Amino acid sequence: MNGKTDHKESWYQAKILRWLKEKYPSAFVWKAAAGPYTQGGIPDICAVIDGHFFGFEVKRPRVGRLSPLQAQAIQAINAAGGTAAVVHTPEDVQRVISIALADRTAW
Repeated sequence: MNGKTDHKESWYQAKILRWLKEKYPSAFVWKAAAGPYTQGGIPDICAVIDGHFFGFEVKRPRVGRLSPLQAQAIQAINAAGGTAAVVHTPEDVQRVISIALADRTAW
């Protein structure tokens, strides 16, 4: 095994969750649970940072693919005024957050 894609998606999720909780200690951050009574397609990790909702769909680099339901959920969250994106690493998450929060301050 070599390269970044050897890790399971859960490894990337845990890394991003830890990073979010360290970087944004006052944020409300959670791992979305999937099950028969939940809305399908909800991003893996959700957070409210400075009053803004974020949904992060975590995929393995180069091999992870969105399902149609996940793509629809991301589109719906963005259309509703939140920010949702596909991410692989904490650096991806930081870029998404920085852009979204900078756009909010431009209003």
